[in-house]
Amino acid sequence: MADAGSAPDARDLPPLEADCSACAALCCVGLAMDRGAAFAIDKPAGVPCPNLSGHACTVHATLGARGFGGCVRFDCTGAGQRTVALFSGASWRDDPDMLTPMLDTFRHLRRVHELLGLLVTVGTLPLTTREQARRRSLRDALCPDDMTVARAAALADGPVPGRVERFLRDLGGCLRPLRASADRPTSDRKTSDRSETCPSPQARSKT
Repeated sequence: MADAGSAPDARDLPPLEADCSACAALCCVGLAMDRGAAFAIDKPAGVPCPNLSGHACTVHATLGARGFGGCVRFDCTGAGQRTVALFSGASWRDDPDMLTPMLDTFRHLRRVHELLGLLVTVGTLPLTTREQARRRSLRDALCPDDMTVARAAALADGPVPGRVERFLRDLGGCLRPLRASADRPTSDRKTSDRSETCPSPQARSKT
C-alpha cells in the first residue's frame, strides 16, 4: 500500500543545485578533462583550468562554441558551495595548502549530494509505507545536523552509500517508470539547438 499522504522530505536538506558564485572553482581544478566531444583540451585532475582567472571562467559566455559542452552540462549538486562553507570561505588561491583537503571534501560531498538527490527523486514514486520509512532513514543518515569535513569523509567512505544503492536496487520495478520518463524526449529540438548556458559565472568540468 502506497504511503501517498506522507511528506517525503519534511527534513531540511542542503541545496542540491550548484551555486558557483559561492564556490571557489573547485570543479575547474579538481576534475579532469579529456580532449574530445565534451572538452577542447586535456587537463589532469588537481590542476586549475587554464581558462580560470581567480575563481571565474574567462570564456564562460562561449563555452559551448569553444568545445566545452561538458562544462556547461556539469552540476556539482551543491557540493562546491557547501565545501567552501565548511572551510569558512577559505580559498586555495590564498592558501595553496588548502587545495588538497578542499578537493577531498568536494569529492566526498559530491557523493553525498548525488545520493541525496536520488533519494529525493525516488520519494516521488508510489512507495509503500515501509519503503518510504527506509528512504527517510537513509536520507537522514546523509544529513547530520552538523556537517563537518570529517563527517563528510566518514559518510562518503562509510557504509551508507552501499545501503542507498541496495535500497535503490530493491525498488526494482518502481524505478522503471522514472527511467522511462527520463529517457522520453521533452522537446522536438535537436540537442545542438539547446541553449548552452549555466546559471553561474563559473566554468564547469566533467563528472
